[in-house]
Amino acid sequence: MSNPITQNRLLFEQLYTHAPIGIAVASHVNGRWLQLNPAFCEMLGYREDELIDKSIIHMIYEPDLDMDSFRSEFYDMTNGVTMMYETEFRLKRKNNTLLWACVRACIVKDEMTDEPLYLLVQAADISKQKEAEERLIIERQKLEESSQISRMLTESSLDMIAIHDADVERTFKYISPACEIMLGYKPEELVGHSGLSVIYPEDIPLVKAYVTGQIQGLAPDRISYRLRHKDGSPVWVDTLTQYMYDEQGNLQEMIAVTRDMTARKQEELRQQEYQSLFDYNPLGVASLDPDGKLLKANSGQEQLTGHTKEELLGGSFEHLIDPVDLEKTRYYFEESVKGKAQSYEIGLIHKDGQRIETNVINVPIILEGQVVGVFGITSDITESKRYVEEIENLSYERALILNAMSEGVIGLDRDGHIIFANPAATEMMDFCPSATNGMPFEEIILQMQSEGIPYPTNETPIVKAVREGRSLPRSESIFWRLDGSSFLAEFQLKPIMDQGKTRGAVLVFRDMTSVNEIIRAKEVAEHADKAKSEFLAIMSHELRTPLNGIMGMAHLLKETELDEEQHGFAEIIIDSGESLLHILNEILDFSKIEAGKMDLAREAVDLREMTAGVMELFALRASEKNIELYCEISDQVPERIRGDETRIRQVLINLVGNAVKFTDKGNIQIHMNVSPAECENEDRLTLAFTVKDTGIGIPLEKQHQLFQSFSQLDPSINRKYGGTGLGLAISRKLVELMGGAIGVQSDAGEGAEFYFTLSLERWNDESGDLIEESNEVSELTDQSRQAAGIKILVAEDQQLNSHLMEEMLRKHGGVCDIVENGEEAVKALEREHYDLIFMDIKMPIMDGIEATCKIRQTHPEIPVIAAITAFVGATDRETCLKCGMQDFISKPFSSQEIRRVMNTWIPFIRAHQKTLN
Repeated sequence: MSNPITQNRLLFEQLYTHAPIGIAVASHVNGRWLQLNPAFCEMLGYREDELIDKSIIHMIYEPDLDMDSFRSEFYDMTNGVTMMYETEFRLKRKNNTLLWACVRACIVKDEMTDEPLYLLVQAADISKQKEAEERLIIERQKLEESSQISRMLTESSLDMIAIHDADVERTFKYISPACEIMLGYKPEELVGHSGLSVIYPEDIPLVKAYVTGQIQGLAPDRISYRLRHKDGSPVWVDTLTQYMYDEQGNLQEMIAVTRDMTARKQEELRQQEYQSLFDYNPLGVASLDPDGKLLKANSGQEQLTGHTKEELLGGSFEHLIDPVDLEKTRYYFEESVKGKAQSYEIGLIHKDGQRIETNVINVPIILEGQVVGVFGITSDITESKRYVEEIENLSYERALILNAMSEGVIGLDRDGHIIFANPAATEMMDFCPSATNGMPFEEIILQMQSEGIPYPTNETPIVKAVREGRSLPRSESIFWRLDGSSFLAEFQLKPIMDQGKTRGAVLVFRDMTSVNEIIRAKEVAEHADKAKSEFLAIMSHELRTPLNGIMGMAHLLKETELDEEQHGFAEIIIDSGESLLHILNEILDFSKIEAGKMDLAREAVDLREMTAGVMELFALRASEKNIELYCEISDQVPERIRGDETRIRQVLINLVGNAVKFTDKGNIQIHMNVSPAECENEDRLTLAFTVKDTGIGIPLEKQHQLFQSFSQLDPSINRKYGGTGLGLAISRKLVELMGGAIGVQSDAGEGAEFYFTLSLERWNDESGDLIEESNEVSELTDQSRQAAGIKILVAEDQQLNSHLMEEMLRKHGGVCDIVENGEEAVKALEREHYDLIFMDIKMPIMDGIEATCKIRQTHPEIPVIAAITAFVGATDRETCLKCGMQDFISKPFSSQEIRRVMNTWIPFIRAHQKTLN
């Protein structure tokens, strides 16, 4: 394989030998030739050996040689100041002829030491180029001489004449002085620069395509486009271009004659704009001659009238006008023909016969001082006129509303002057509205500070807020009238805004004096009602507690071995206690309804089962009085409805109980059916109940007292039959609470028929609700051992009740500890573990609710806590359950209630004990 250095050297020698230009090497010290290639020798007519060791200077034509400059350049290259020297001068051939040469010289240095080695010289014969330049100079001189007249014409022409090179940029070679007028440039600012630079950028592709097409003979002689003025504005021009070719057909120059067409173009654009304004205007636009005939009409005119252009043109405008407005239209058109523009409103008749409300503007068309026609511009204002009418009606209605308002309304401008005042404001402030319009607010209404001191002038809070464009929230203040009287006013201020600017404010106020009196009276009534409720609650507790002892002991006494007489005494005590409890429950129910605290349940109710229960309740008493008691329920009555079973049963018990009480012979009938009007309702139905008896009846003149509270029709009858007079009053309120009505039909001695209706929800089987079923657990076979091994704590402050509870629990095999208040119950749990706690709610020192909360925090393992309370409302039950109790027993409690609690929770307690063991 050959050495790369050797290969490179061979390649260089070939290039050196066969190069078309002269290449030579000379000494960098004295400038004598060391080596010359064949092309250099041929160019000078010498052999290489004839030139070796000769000085470079001897072959340069002396007139072209500047020795000082040559020596300076040679010195600079030798000493590394410059790397290359290039110049043009004439060289002498061996035959003494001359040739123009372009000579380049440079110093070649050692790559290792950077020391100069030799001078490398290149020389190219440029004689032909020089001759061509001389000929061109001569030709240009001739051209300049022959074109002086043309130049004078060119420079004086208003058209811009330019000569462009045939290069890509179309460089300016010459441009006439007209360019300064047309483009703002002086000729010297453009010559030598790109001709494309003055073309408007968006039009450059158009011009390039035009030039290409013209060269190919496919484009017209002229082109319209835009040039760009020196200030950046467009200049519309028209250009005619001539193309100059050499003998070989190559394009040499382009001569362009350009005329400014901006004024004509703007006129054309204006004409187009006017035509667009006419053709595409959404309004109806037509031109008419002085006689009123339509010469032109746009599409808006067609749409407005319903006629086509063919139907409109050539005809008079009169057939388009509603006859009632024809004379008016003629008058305004004649005024337009006189040269006066007109604007008016008339009605047009659409092609379909409908009247259209329009606004017409007539503009005279004037040429050379003469009116030659009229432009008619028509707009449809039907909707806007209707809107104006609605606004006027609305303003009238607003005035009616303001006049009818009980609150005072005063409008104020930005300076606090009164704009308007409604009658309520003038009446409250006792001033005449017509006399106060425009007056300052502070001269009509005086607003005092809290200390009773008047505010300084223009410092009233209302006036300050009006000036500042602020609103004032609803508040109270004392307003003083002009006569010195005052009243407590509740007022509110709102700014009036119009297109984002404050135009004033509206003050709305009312006299709160009477309102405050009503509020105080209401507060007094509410306080009295609250006191009544609290009194009834306390009385309930105080009455139920001893009643609990009486009935409890009576039940215990009844279960002992008694003779027949003693058993009868016990029955009397129990019956009397139940009567007393019934009266107490009625009073509490009435109190709840009056206070609006009676809540209705929404649960599944089996109507037939409920009615059967009521029948069973009174069957014995009816049988004892030899009264027939029966019930009839319509097939249309559904098996179940959704409602409050307890309250429905309570109403029915009151009515049936009264029927049994006041009937000594005959029968009592109970009927239940669905109101016919409600049979087709999918969601609700109206049930109608009737309780009819053959008792003593009610005189017609006293029936209005039946459903009043504590009303007793006849004291003698009351002494005979008893009662509080609350039963029917409570029944009426419960029925009305359930969306129904109650009434009676009766006469003295002919019995009575009580009826009531209830609006109830239909039962939906898919609702997922279930009828509450008794969760009683079958009694244990041996109740005396039921609570064996169960640790029980009783917290009760009444010794009688605690003793009663102890006896009842003993019958179930339970052994209990007794404490007198909640604090002792909490301490007892620190000494002993209990499985079941009976907790009285109302106790001294610490009540049952607080005690239960503490027990649940400190002894969460206690399985069951059951409340004992004389408060029997739903909210009382919720309070007990919320604090951690699981069950609820109301006073007076019975052995059945104790048995229910034991049956319910002892299995749970025993299961809990097993998990602990």
